[in-house]
Amino acid sequence: TSASIGIAMPGPDYQRPEELLRDADSAMYRAKDEGRHRAAVFDDGLRREALSLLELEGDLRRALARNEFVPFFQPVVELEDGRIVGYEALMRWRHPERGLLAPGEFLNVAEETGCAEAIDWQIFEQVCRQARALTRDEGFVSINVSGRHFRSPDLDERLLALFAEHNVPPRTIRVEVTERALLENPAQVKSILNNLRDKGVGIALDDFGTGYSSLSYLHQYPIETLKIDRSFVIQLSDENDSQGAAVVRAIQALADSLKMQVIAEGIETPVQRAALMRVGCKFGQGFLFAQPAPATTWLHAPGKISA
Repeated sequence: TSASIGIAMPGPDYQRPEELLRDADSAMYRAKDEGRHRAAVFDDGLRREALSLLELEGDLRRALARNEFVPFFQPVVELEDGRIVGYEALMRWRHPERGLLAPGEFLNVAEETGCAEAIDWQIFEQVCRQARALTRDEGFVSINVSGRHFRSPDLDERLLALFAEHNVPPRTIRVEVTERALLENPAQVKSILNNLRDKGVGIALDDFGTGYSSLSYLHQYPIETLKIDRSFVIQLSDENDSQGAAVVRAIQALADSLKMQVIAEGIETPVQRAALMRVGCKFGQGFLFAQPAPATTWLHAPGKISA
């Protein structure tokens, strides 16, 4: 048994005992982050971090009220000719002072403060407003639905109602879920996904191969698309016998046997694109083709992207 200890020294800045306990608690988490079985003292660095966190929490709540969260769209293309077949909607925050922020800069705090779900629904609604213009009723737009949403038993009905409100054909929307999202309350998740699939919504398993029981999920849930995580794609090279190529080849063979589509994420070089095509992967997305951009960027863009 070990202990992690946080220490806060009393001083004139403290007016109430709970303030001292709060800062000692922050120091304890620093001790844990530094490897546990140690003590840490609350200092000016931690105080600045705490103030920055409080400021970010306030900014998040104001951002929700001001609709500062927006979707950016990254094209999904056919690897052979660059034809755009769909888009993935990715969250961005137009911060009035810090500029455009990616989720990694605020999402953890949003989850801790309970804002994340409201932010997601703000994104979902904007995607629905723009989906028909983007897809022209032929392609698709995918939205990322995290595990916390599946705790609501009416998630499927809320999404379908949102599509109907904006006159979006369900077949033009894909719901992307991670393996982690499938772990909590699997019976409820399966029921929600089955209902969405029955109504025409596509279901994609994101970050495939990085989770826990990937193969069993493919039989239990109505998944039609596998997305190969970029951690495998970045290992691809000109050599067919590389470790990355072996993993991607196995995923592609599995998907082909189950008649599933495969999309490779994080393609950044022509070498990676060529390696994916050699193993039979037909679709992908990444900076080689385009970075995420507002919907207006793609409304009048050509249907193909050269890379």
